[in-house]
Amino acid sequence: MTESEAIEVARRVVACDNGRDLEGYRALLWDDYHAEVNGAEGVTTGDAEAEALASYWRAFSDGYATEEQVVASGNVVTMRYRLVGTNDGEMDGRPATGRKIEVAGCTIFEIEDGRVRRVFRYLDVFSWLSQLGMLPGDAA
Repeated sequence: MTESEAIEVARRVVACDNGRDLEGYRALLWDDYHAEVNGAEGVTTGDAEAEALASYWRAFSDGYATEEQVVASGNVVTMRYRLVGTNDGEMDGRPATGRKIEVAGCTIFEIEDGRVRRVFRYLDVFSWLSQLGMLPGDAA
């Protein structure tokens, strides 16, 4: 797989996310897909990742990722992006806040044979929670 092909796979992942194409998204993940988020172990199967994404869509029905930079080295793709959306649905058992978010993120994709085997995802969770008013001391 060329670096250009690996980048195209990562871009298809984002396109499926933005287009609410769960079937297409899941098809781009290996069954034993693994995600690490902000240094902690995340989901460990492609199905679990797809369900996590569907949960995000329910919490942010207008959520959208915009690519800011993408580079590849062999089969490893690094994408820097901006997430925007409105929390208009339940999130982790909490009711919708109605507030908008705009946060920076970066994901490192390990691509094998046209699908994603593993990701390392980094999000500005502090800004995310602050914008939603979910930090201690935030006004409701």
